[in-house]
Amino acid sequence: MMRICRGLLFLASAGLFFAPAAPSHAAETEIAIEWCGRLPVVILQVDKVDRRFLLDTAATSFLNSNSFSGRHSREVLIRSWNGTTALNGSDISIDELSLGSHVIQNVKLPAIDLSGISQGCGGQLDGILGVDLLEQLGVTIDLERRVARLGVASDPREPSLITAVEKTLESCSAAFNNADLEKLAACFDPEFVLSSPGGELHGRDQAVNYFRQYFGVRPRPRLAMTMNSPRGVGELVWGGYDYTIETPSSRTSGQGMMLCRKSGKGWYILSMSPFATREIPVR
Repeated sequence: MMRICRGLLFLASAGLFFAPAAPSHAAETEIAIEWCGRLPVVILQVDKVDRRFLLDTAATSFLNSNSFSGRHSREVLIRSWNGTTALNGSDISIDELSLGSHVIQNVKLPAIDLSGISQGCGGQLDGILGVDLLEQLGVTIDLERRVARLGVASDPREPSLITAVEKTLESCSAAFNNADLEKLAACFDPEFVLSSPGGELHGRDQAVNYFRQYFGVRPRPRLAMTMNSPRGVGELVWGGYDYTIETPSSRTSGQGMMLCRKSGKGWYILSMSPFATREIPVR
């Protein structure tokens, strides 16, 4: 699973604007994934010109300001768990963006300097194809077969998709509250990542060890966790989340971003990135 540029995950303030025109879809096809160093890349047509876009399921979409010229410069805010970074950028209007036979018309995207990523992989990158456009184009990624699969986009409001993830989170909260390590471990994807100001945790074992610290407390702490405005496409669901952990001595609450992935018949938490946490002592 791609975790490229995870700091770009919190880009809601960048401002992506889509005209009412809906994307046109043909029968499912597959587009070969190319590579820039170790980064996956696909060729998009932007106003009929081939452009190389980095595939990143943990980011929203951007253009490289070195590849496109914009008239209206503005400040683009990139928010991550360790703060907010302001970059100079511009808005670029695109008449038509297509991947294979799938087309989106009248797109406006922010453009920033992506030369650092291009230099890092040793090739030209004209933009980032993130979760927003992947959803619009109806794309799912198969890294094992090295193809981008074009099908009918999943409705982000589809009850079966979102409901399944919400039930998974309810089960995970119950496992924590019951101090059931086996069921709690089963909540996390094998490639789970927790990003926080204190560092990163990788994998199921580190996740369970992190939460185990609460299990020795009596009376037992209580966890409540809900996902906000979840969005889904293919085998991925992402969105914000709120949580509270109550212990006899404190109440910790916070918000963050979460990414879940389907594997087999189950849904698993792939990444959590808390960016606002508050602890209040209980008197």
